[in-house]
Amino acid sequence: MKKRITLTILLLYLFSTTEFREILKLPVLFQHFNEHKQLNQQLSFFGFIYDHYNSVPHTDNDQERDDQLPFKTIDMSSFLTPAIPVTHLNNFEKAVKIIVKNDAFHYTESYIPSPDGGKIWQPPKSISLIKV
Repeated sequence: MKKRITLTILLLYLFSTTEFREILKLPVLFQHFNEHKQLNQQLSFFGFIYDHYNSVPHTDNDQERDDQLPFKTIDMSSFLTPAIPVTHLNNFEKAVKIIVKNDAFHYTESYIPSPDGGKIWQPPKSISLIKV
């Protein structure tokens, strides 16, 4: 039962919000090809696709029928996104960072650290030779 519900929700999403719905227009593509095939027996399917989907305008006086073909027109309904209107606004105040002068730390530009200070943080050394 979960698989059916999941599949149903997935299909509803794909067909309503993506261009996947153009696949539903495939029967129209084949019907329109058969209409052109009756007029010209030499027409191949790839020739039909080239005539209807290339950048040169197709001139056979059936523009309304051509617009029913898949991926022929742009449907802007898939670009709409529902939005919830804002009922109230939050006025956040700018955060203020308070800097307190710390008198415990006296630092001046003329301070030069001792070169022996780094010797404190040395790793422990193993004693390899023990004299007895």
